[in-house]
Amino acid sequence: MDIDLPSECKDVTVGHPIDGLENFRELTTPDAGIKPGVLFRSDQLDGLSDAAIAELNGLAIETIVDLRTPEELKTYPNAQIPSVDFNVNLPIGSDPADIAKIMPIEIASQIRPMWFEGKFDEIDQLLADHDVDLRQIRIDRYRDFATKFDPQVSRFLHLLTDANNFPMLFHCAGGKDRTGYMAAVTMLTLGYSEEDAVRDYLTTNAFTYDELEQLVGKGPHSLRPAFGAHPEQIKASLQAVKDAHGSLDTYRRDILGISDEEVESIRQNLLLQN
Repeated sequence: MDIDLPSECKDVTVGHPIDGLENFRELTTPDAGIKPGVLFRSDQLDGLSDAAIAELNGLAIETIVDLRTPEELKTYPNAQIPSVDFNVNLPIGSDPADIAKIMPIEIASQIRPMWFEGKFDEIDQLLADHDVDLRQIRIDRYRDFATKFDPQVSRFLHLLTDANNFPMLFHCAGGKDRTGYMAAVTMLTLGYSEEDAVRDYLTTNAFTYDELEQLVGKGPHSLRPAFGAHPEQIKASLQAVKDAHGSLDTYRRDILGISDEEVESIRQNLLLQN
């Protein structure tokens, strides 16, 4: 099965405490270093039941950061959580899982009926005939996260410097791609390693394994790069930062405008003090 799982997977506790949310969780770290109940990552919060809203309200979430586009917000509006006083929209492009946005529309429109008819070999051939390399398209998209949305990433990290913004929840559509990049930058800012950031990123596959098992196991090979979290994708975004700026610290300080003092504030807000 072509599904990448995080290292030390047996130590990852998988649960779905909020009804209707498949990828709601706190950051996954190799230690107990991040304060519990302070920073959550998730898929989109539309169509939630009253019970789910009550559960989120019970977490006393103060701030929600939505990484989706205004179009996505309008089509799938988030449920209103009574405890939330601060909603921030930091759009990082369109949903990377929307194939209509990542390949010519005339090709994307042919894939849907083929999928439902089980014509997976024909999908593979269609993409090959039109030189659509979804693996490379996805990698390029992740590089875009690191090079085209600096104001959004900067604003997010600045939000983390203010203790009044917590507990905080940040999300995109599926809680994997855009959320995954923002989570990786956050973990690196906290002092965790790239390996730790990739581990958290791949935890999405543990939380959504049942769905992925169906999509990856039965779906066309050519579309597999769009399903689940792939380490090469998040690694491509982090490498793009280093290629463009020399180091992640330079990116953080000179491009995102996060000073060493502000990093210390973020760490004070999020890390348990030993």
